[in-house]
Amino acid sequence: MTRHTIGALNLRSTLKFAAVARPADGDGDGIPPIPIHVVIPVLREQPHIRPALEWFVPLLDQFSGSTLTIVSTGREQREREHMIRLLTGCHAQSITPVRFPQLCDAELHDLVGAAAKTQSGVLTEAAAREVLQRFPLTAHVVEEELDRLLWPAHVRHVQFDGDGRKAAQVNHAAASLGNDAVGYIAVYDVDSRPSESLMRRTLAFIAARASADGQLPAVVQQSARFTTAGTGPSWADRAICRGAARVQTLWTLRREVPSFRRFAWATRRVTGVPLLDAAMRGLAQTVGHGLLVRCDVFARLGGLPTYTVLDDLPFGYRLTVEGIPVDCVPGLAVADAPEDVRDLIAQGRRWFQNYLDYPRCAARARADAVGTTAEHAAVLTVAAYRGLAWLAAGPATAACLVLAAGRFRPPVRVLAAAALWLGTVTPVRMLAGTEGRHLTVRQQASESIEVLAAYLLRSTGPIAAVADRITRGDGALSPKTNRRNTTVPPSEEDSRDHRD
Repeated sequence: MTRHTIGALNLRSTLKFAAVARPADGDGDGIPPIPIHVVIPVLREQPHIRPALEWFVPLLDQFSGSTLTIVSTGREQREREHMIRLLTGCHAQSITPVRFPQLCDAELHDLVGAAAKTQSGVLTEAAAREVLQRFPLTAHVVEEELDRLLWPAHVRHVQFDGDGRKAAQVNHAAASLGNDAVGYIAVYDVDSRPSESLMRRTLAFIAARASADGQLPAVVQQSARFTTAGTGPSWADRAICRGAARVQTLWTLRREVPSFRRFAWATRRVTGVPLLDAAMRGLAQTVGHGLLVRCDVFARLGGLPTYTVLDDLPFGYRLTVEGIPVDCVPGLAVADAPEDVRDLIAQGRRWFQNYLDYPRCAARARADAVGTTAEHAAVLTVAAYRGLAWLAAGPATAACLVLAAGRFRPPVRVLAAAALWLGTVTPVRMLAGTEGRHLTVRQQASESIEVLAAYLLRSTGPIAAVADRITRGDGALSPKTNRRNTTVPPSEEDSRDHRD
């Protein structure tokens, strides 16, 4: 109940921040050019290449000196070979999206068909290889697209042939820009869709911070609200995923944005007492889409961390112990949320790897002589609290339901019901207000139940991530899924009028 109460207060504060701090439309028109070097790492992203190019190329044409780099990886071919070994000997009924989330629907369909055609119903190595080779690697798709439409010179494709994951791809692309690159390295996912108005608002925000600080801000984060397209396979999938998208948006508004604001404030008001400064800063949890890092800062830090499974939150750890401000743009991008429960659980399973890697971040920072023991202890305490809060979200919600509906003393039932109300009904009403929607009683009840269902399921992915780490370590395949073949393009109305 306390956590949801604080969350409601943070949500109100964030909405006020957005309303006051965001620049008016058109304020970015007179800003001196600040090059934005967009880097999009791709791995098994074949269906998304053309839509990404069609979105980002005309967008960056509006901003002088900006570039777009698509960076593919040789890991894709190596992981395909590993996938073939895993598929060899599989029965048709065992080739499922749950077991092989790295495969798209078309690949799964053809592999099942190939297995079913054999006399034993078991997929052979030759058949698995023949099927997967029908599907071009992402690097080939990128090259075909660039050749087909003769994209402008500021659009590039580079190939990373090392063993690293997304962070290593981004670092390779940044290095290919050269040592004299100025402006910002901007990391986006292939399905990110920042609007022109959001980019102009970001540049206006950067200019305002530069005017206040005397230099361009080191790191700027575009946060996102999450939405679904309603394409889930069943009514239950669509309802739960809508609720999960709202829950993730609430995390952004109630936790992420307030955390960034507090962090930026504290890093500019250093007391000189390491433990006090660490306590004031908390922990910056950067996000790997909409992350803008000034080129010289990116080079000085050695890029994104490549020693962890994921890169975004661990990068925030390094920024935290070094006391580098992360400024949050008073505006939201629009990000796709999973459309079915399987992908929702897989996403949580993947994202929670960040929390499991924080001890590794501390060990690396200490090895690099960055931060004091007290600072590391303070940051790891915050990380542990956030990770445990996520792990406990589902069980805590279930416990509140039991306490509210069971035969317990009235004060216990009232407190449990109040916690459920603050966690589901109150934020649904507040979100609807920011979106200019007037909910009927039925709509409010429906959306609140969807949020409740999402909370009950919220801990499943993290629990699976913990089990994976205990039993399998980091795993041989990149911890991602790319089964979603659609994206939700934001409108200018979405990015301009949803008041973060």
